[in-house]
Amino acid sequence: MGSWYRILLCVAACATLLLPSLLLASEPLRVGVSFAIPPYVIEEEGRGIELDLMREAFRDSGYEPQFEYLPLERTFRMLESGKLDAIINVKPGMLHDVFLSQPVIAFHNRVFTLGKTHISTLDDMKTLRVSAFQRARQVLGGAFASMADQNPRYEEVAKQQGQVHRLMLGRVDAVILEQRVFYYYLAQLANSKYGAELYAPGRVRQYDLFAPTHYHFAFRQAAQQRWFDRRLDAMRADGRYQRIFARYGATP
Repeated sequence: MGSWYRILLCVAACATLLLPSLLLASEPLRVGVSFAIPPYVIEEEGRGIELDLMREAFRDSGYEPQFEYLPLERTFRMLESGKLDAIINVKPGMLHDVFLSQPVIAFHNRVFTLGKTHISTLDDMKTLRVSAFQRARQVLGGAFASMADQNPRYEEVAKQQGQVHRLMLGRVDAVILEQRVFYYYLAQLANSKYGAELYAPGRVRQYDLFAPTHYHFAFRQAAQQRWFDRRLDAMRADGRYQRIFARYGATP
């Protein structure tokens, strides 16, 4: 009897030790994110405004966001094929058979040129060498898409730092990029071997031709989307949403 009692005590003790880890175990939530949009996503540091928002929203949810850094276009394909559970930065109409969150963030896309190039309207870019982010045609509206379709020197690229670098070297005439992303990379390049003179902000002209783009997050499961929306509402109400932006010197 005594030996059985001791065995039962050992089993109970082991169960007590294992229970917290079992309760804390979370199911992975595979989230596809663009790899080149700081301060929203900073791959080399595993953080950024949008990563922090997703992590905070799913804290204590039973899900643990696991971020996969990919070209934007590939995130869409992988979500549609079921290889991802969620992606960021989606507009209504860009995907089908997914569940969109409420608007999460506003991007301020701008046209950037060097001082010698002047732009007043979208039509002014029809003959220029224009480099835009992936899916810019769908994001920036019909008039922009029409310009892009008529311009044989228009391109969409995955790596935004390369866009800034090529503009400053004069290899493209205009870059379409989110404002914070552009200046983040410009400051980063100013500390490179090429130096601050080449990447001086004073060489750049900025044109505000687009309304803010309001992005949603997309989920394959409605329950995850509803959880995210509830938590995002709470984060906005108690100030956590605003504090996440403030970590990066930004405001919503």
